[in-house]
Order: sequence, then structure tokens, then C-alpha cells
Amino acid sequence: MTRPQTPGGTVWFCVRRNGRPRRDGWMDAVPLSDFRGRVEARPDEVVEVCIPGRFRTVAAKRFSRTFFQRARGLAGMEIGFRGETVRLAPTRMIASNLGFERALEKFIARKAGSFDEFRADGRLRAFDACQLLLPGETDDGPVKLFRGSTLVAPTPPGDKHGAERLAEDLADGIGRWMVANLAANGALPYKYWPSRGTDSPADNAIRRFLGSLSLARLGALRDSEVIRESARRNLRFNLGRYFRDIGGGRGAIVEPTGAKLGAAALAGLAILESPARDEFRNELSMLFAGIDSLAHEALGFRTFFFPSERDGDNWNFYSGEALLFWAEAARRGLPGAPALERCVAVFRRCRERHRRKRNPAFVPWHTQACASLFAQTGDREFADFALDINDWLLPMQQWDGLAPDLRGRFYDPHHPEFGPPHASSTGVYLEGLADAAALARAVGDWTRASAYERTIARGLRSLRQLQFRGEHDAFYISKRTRVLGALRTEAYDNAVRVDSAAHALMAAIRILEPVKLGALGSRAGTTPEPAARGTLVRAAVRRRAHGGGRSAAVAAGSSRSGGNT
Repeated sequence: MTRPQTPGGTVWFCVRRNGRPRRDGWMDAVPLSDFRGRVEARPDEVVEVCIPGRFRTVAAKRFSRTFFQRARGLAGMEIGFRGETVRLAPTRMIASNLGFERALEKFIARKAGSFDEFRADGRLRAFDACQLLLPGETDDGPVKLFRGSTLVAPTPPGDKHGAERLAEDLADGIGRWMVANLAANGALPYKYWPSRGTDSPADNAIRRFLGSLSLARLGALRDSEVIRESARRNLRFNLGRYFRDIGGGRGAIVEPTGAKLGAAALAGLAILESPARDEFRNELSMLFAGIDSLAHEALGFRTFFFPSERDGDNWNFYSGEALLFWAEAARRGLPGAPALERCVAVFRRCRERHRRKRNPAFVPWHTQACASLFAQTGDREFADFALDINDWLLPMQQWDGLAPDLRGRFYDPHHPEFGPPHASSTGVYLEGLADAAALARAVGDWTRASAYERTIARGLRSLRQLQFRGEHDAFYISKRTRVLGALRTEAYDNAVRVDSAAHALMAAIRILEPVKLGALGSRAGTTPEPAARGTLVRAAVRRRAHGGGRSAAVAAGSSRSGGNT
């Protein structure tokens, strides 16, 4: 690449060895060709560089209009107060996972001042910055960074294999991260703070069982005994930690905060798809009984075993997870599974409730349940409803007018009550969209299938952007095995969470190996899904066997604009 020259003025630098800062500060600008020598960087060290651009004064009362979340990692902040001025480079804030408000709060506290005093006498400036990484031994020249990372290019229009490549790379990285971070007792880290190098004390059973389910699916996709054994160990750990007999032959997943329908359903799904399902036959039987006890004539499902005052919370999530568990158990003909007619009755109750008050959290889980029910019955009411709710979801994907690293995520700024943008949300929406695309193809709705596939390609770009992919976007990480392959929460928040990885992995798997809907023919009122899809899968399996490492294609890339609890 052409080596840019630094302009006049001061430049931020940080010399890092194995991710750890050795020397940093502001210095007079020098040509980039002389920069490593000037800061005395060793061959095994990388140098982080920010070259400030336009400065602008910010009134304290307008702080949040300039220093908002989406600007973190792009805008730098200069603070002046009581005779001292500090300048925080964008890459420094990304590497520290430091927000603007927290940075200002810490500075004012260090100066023993108050916010009122700062508003009266303090000074704020924002500035843009060109961000570069100067590698060490590779000597590949400067690497252009955007918000502390390299950019993932969108899939070009018409590239039918671009989404497949993104899905393969996404799945491979997440799979390596999960296997590398599986503890001796079978646990996966729930939440990790890369900037601190420590695990969060937080916990959540639903998100942990998502990890179990995704590992089981990956083991089946890759036909890998190593991954299957990892899935077995993780499921054993999670059931041992959370599964409890709550009486009356019922089992539940119990946490200090209560026992949720969604947790029981996801534990059940993880057992259904586990390579060691027989080992957990008793737990599965009791989970069937527990979930059955929460079925409700009007609501479809109640959502909490206890505490009773929380019953009704998270209905949009939990009802879909429970219906998917029921539908998949019925499809397998398992003892304890509800009759298919009962699944259909619950589906119709949930459908009516959603139509009265729509919420995007409802869409992905119920779409997957609809795909399962459609595969079993061929009834168009399941396909039609799934297509309707995914049509409604599509405008929530953001694209035009957004920073390039944020494109493809899902967020509706007109409805912040739907939740913030999050890797976990994008992942689970893509899981549903993958099934919606398969349903559209099955019923011959190629216009919808194309729209969903474009949305999927854009969403995969977003997830791949959030993934720690290599040394250039993990330049500030000291414990790289803890993050490589995992996903940041957002481009401006590097916290790693297991459900972000799990949803992204399951979306990638669903794209690489679409849901099997069967030759439904006249029962669906249309023609079966084209046989070409099976040919692609068989060809992909042959390529993997010969080292190609690629799976079934999905058409590339709707426009504009979460996760589970």
C-alpha cells in the first residue's frame, strides 16, 4: 500500500508487545517511514498510531450530542480543567473499552472537581483521527484501521458464494474459540472483558445453553468427534449446574433469580440435538413435564415457573423457544413430546398475541418453529406467517447512511424499546431469516427469498466485522486465545459473551446447511424445493473432505433498519 505521510502537529502512539502497552504518548509528527525508529519499537512490537485531524470545541451542555456511543472509537476527546489538558485518542478508548462519560467522570474525579464546576470552567474538544497500525517483523507497511479494526467488505451484488464464505469463516473462528476456551469441567466463559483480561462475575443459564446447542450443531456439521465431545462436556456442566427437580415429576433450569420457561426449552433443545442424548433421558423427560405445566389456554405459554410475579416477562422470547422445542420433539417422535395438533393450537395462540403487539424478539424463534411445523405438515399457514413476520423485520436492518463497520446490524432508532444493537440480536435474527429464506424457496416465492438472502449476506458481514479475526483487530489483546474467533458486543464495545458467539454460529450453520423441509409437493400447495440445494451440499461435503473447507451456497445479500435473556 502507499505509505501516508503524517501532517504537522502531534501524533498519538502506543508501542505494544503481545498486546500490552510498553510506551505511549503524544509526540511531534514524523514521516511514517521513520516512526518505528523514533519510538524505539522492537521488531516483535507493533505501534498503534492516531493522526488527529479536525478539532472542534464542544459545549459541556452539548456533550451527549457529540460524544455518544456510536462515536466511540472514531472521535477523540480532549478535556481541559484546572490547569491540565488530556487528549484521548480513539484507538486508546477502544483498547481500554472506555466510554466518553466514564472518561470525563474519571478525569473530573482525579482533579477533585464536580460536574457543575466542570460545566462552568472546563473545556472540551472533539477531533477526528486517521488510525494506523505499524506491524513489526512482517514489515507489511501501515495497516489502515477503522475504529481500531480492519473493515470487512460487503458481499458484492451477484456474488452467490460471498455469504457462504463469510458463514464458513465465521463458524470456523467461533468453533476454534469454543474448543480452546472450554474449561476442564466443561464450562464455556459466559462473559469476558478483553481489555481487563478477566471474566465477568455475571451469569445466565439461557445463554450458556445456547452455547451447548451451537456446539452440538457444529459437531454434526463438521462430523468432528472433538467438537462432539466438547458439546457433551459443556451440556453435562450446564445441566449439573442448573437442572433441578421442582416436584410433580417436573424439571426446570433454576438460577438465583428464578426459573424461566426459555431456559427449560433451550436445555431441552440442547439435549435433543446432543450426541449424548440418551445420557440425559431423565432430565429430558422432566423438562417435558415442566414445560407442559406452563402451557396456557389463552397465552400459549406462561413464562416463569417462579417467582410468580415475573410470569409474563420475556414472552416474545420464551414462547418461541418453547414452541420450537415442542415442534422438534414432535418431529422426532420422542416419548413425552406433545401431539402435533397441540403444537398447532399453541402456534395459533401465539400468532394472535403477536399480531396485537408486535415485537422483533418474537420473530426468529417463532420462524424456526414455523419451519419445523411446515416440514411436518406442509401447511401454508406456517410458511405464510413466517414470511409475514420476517417481512416486518427486514426494515430494522441498518445499511445506508451508517458507518461502514456498523452496516448490517439490526436496530430501530424509532423504537429503542426493542433493544440496542447487539451481536446476539443480529445472530438470532439471521437464524430466523435463514429458515425464512428456506421457506420462501420451498413455496416458490423467489422475490422474498432474494430479499432475505441479501439481508443475510449483510448481517453476516456485520457479524464477521464484530469477530476477533486476527492480529490486526486484536492488537491490544494480551490473552488472544480468550478472544480470537469470539465476537464483540458491538463495534464500540469489545466485551465477549457466549450467546453472541452461539447465535452467530447457529446462524452460520443454518446458512451453510439450510433446514430440511422435505418434498412437500401438493400438501404445501406448491412445488418442492429445488433439488439443486442438495447437490450443493453434497459438493460442499466433498470439498471439505479434500481440504476445501466450504459448504452449501446461499445467495448474496434488504436494506435499512435482541438477543435473549
